[in-house]
Amino acid sequence: MAVPFVRQYDSSRDFENGLHIFLTTIDQGLNWEPARTIGSYLWYKAYVALTPNTCFVLDDGTGRAVGYCIGTPDTKAFAQRWRNVFTPALDPKLVPRPDLQTGDALMERPDIQGFRRAVYNGDCSMLQAWPQTLEQYPAHLHIDILPEFQKKGYGRVLIEAFLAKVKSEGASGVHLDMVRHNTNGHAFYTRIGFTMCQQVLDGGASGLPGVNGIVMTLVKNL
Repeated sequence: MAVPFVRQYDSSRDFENGLHIFLTTIDQGLNWEPARTIGSYLWYKAYVALTPNTCFVLDDGTGRAVGYCIGTPDTKAFAQRWRNVFTPALDPKLVPRPDLQTGDALMERPDIQGFRRAVYNGDCSMLQAWPQTLEQYPAHLHIDILPEFQKKGYGRVLIEAFLAKVKSEGASGVHLDMVRHNTNGHAFYTRIGFTMCQQVLDGGASGLPGVNGIVMTLVKNL
């Protein structure tokens, strides 16, 4: 019987399975086009393209990736490389430039316009606007696992592999952004030592630290 295990992402065989994981586990509020396609550039493709050495997959034991934890040890440097390397390679037919009027009502929705700007600008973290806080928690991550492999302890193993790697590369802390209504995810991150970011991110609109709209930011010292 095949036994799942965690290994480093392999660009020669894991890209399509990783994309399948992203699209299968995407938040239902984004499970429509063009949000799915544009979201894949924001939260999956940029990471495996730019920082494959700090990306890990859960292998089902047969070579197939069924989960991943992807990210970077240095968000500031990553965002700069995104703008220098990833942005010029974008296909504007799939991700229209933010200054382009497409005539497509869905593509021109305010949320999708925001995603388009983020893809072209390398806006990959809520903490980019707060350099002192980002310096404390320079690494950030995304984790997704196919439903049939969830709640089996693999999430913890994936994150531990990622954290050990980014710590070895000099990261003193890590953060992640997540949708606020994902209570199960929040409980999981709390169990493995993440806490709410104490930076006020929304100008005080919510009355809470670490919150901006539907997103909240969690942090952990390494």
